[in-house]
Amino acid sequence: DFVILLNAGMSVPQAIFFNLLSSMSCYVGLVFGILLGSSFAPNAIFAIAGGMFLYIALADMFPEMDSIAREQRETSSKIIFFLIQNAGLLSGFTIILLITMFAGNINLG
Repeated sequence: DFVILLNAGMSVPQAIFFNLLSSMSCYVGLVFGILLGSSFAPNAIFAIAGGMFLYIALADMFPEMDSIAREQRETSSKIIFFLIQNAGLLSGFTIILLITMFAGNINLG
């Protein structure tokens, strides 16, 4: 997030401030999630949170990756960059899918 804010034209202190502001909003979301989790369907809360993360990835990260890909000059480096991008996205989706499928079987203690 910090690098995206800097690339958007913010100064370093502004980027730090807005990055901290967005980080602190996670705690507000945690409080709402805990309060609503007992009386509201937790699956809906997780679905909304997951959708928001996907929106952030699609709205902010893809244009950044596209601009980096346009800077590549050789065809082979473009193909390698494309494969690295897709491997990262697919591994992230796979990890989230596996966590979702086996959430009931995960023991942390």
